[in-house]
Amino acid sequence: MASDKSTKSRPYVVQSLKLQSFHAQQVFRRGFDLYTDAIYSLSVVLRAVGTEDQVRAMEELIDDRLNRAQNDIRNEIARLEKVVEDNGITLDRVNYSEPLVMEAKISSHRSARYAGILHEFDGLIAKLDALWLSGMIPDNEYSRILYEWKRRILKIASSARGTVRQAMIDSRKQAQQESSNQNVQNKTAGQTFSGGTEPVINGESGIDEVPDVKSKTPKNSSGLFGWI
Repeated sequence: MASDKSTKSRPYVVQSLKLQSFHAQQVFRRGFDLYTDAIYSLSVVLRAVGTEDQVRAMEELIDDRLNRAQNDIRNEIARLEKVVEDNGITLDRVNYSEPLVMEAKISSHRSARYAGILHEFDGLIAKLDALWLSGMIPDNEYSRILYEWKRRILKIASSARGTVRQAMIDSRKQAQQESSNQNVQNKTAGQTFSGGTEPVINGESGIDEVPDVKSKTPKNSSGLFGWI
């Protein structure tokens, strides 16, 4: 039996992701779990504390980032393939010393998409490496392209985490404010019905009036009647 009761048991499937380049492997290690945890919190946890409209708006934002990154990677691959073809470079000749099979725990369809982007990024690097090894791309340009792509793919993960974290904070603040307002309303209602005077209904207070006997007795009366 697990000792940490705060640990949640999440469903997932394992996808074997073969990454040849060091750069794709590095981005996987730094970004995949970060992104997967953020997306799980968005899809499941935030729906328990936030509104459906709020969650859907963030999902659309994250999906848009994924779509743009994937389209840009594919466009860049097509551009590099054209350069490779025009220069008669053979991609099959490029080998890697330490290709790895990474185990990606897929806990949502969006984490599967991120894994797919990493796989396509690895393919982009293979074409970039072929051009660099053949001397078609200088060292400084090669380093710049690598840095920009790694930064962009990692930013998808960090932005998702930041977006979800801020949404969780905002949801908790809103819930606390609503709870505080409700407590004030309950306290005000309690004071109205429990303290002070009786409510007046149709001009009457609802309290039986007791006549003031002393006020009806004439002053200086020594006998049974005041005039004796």
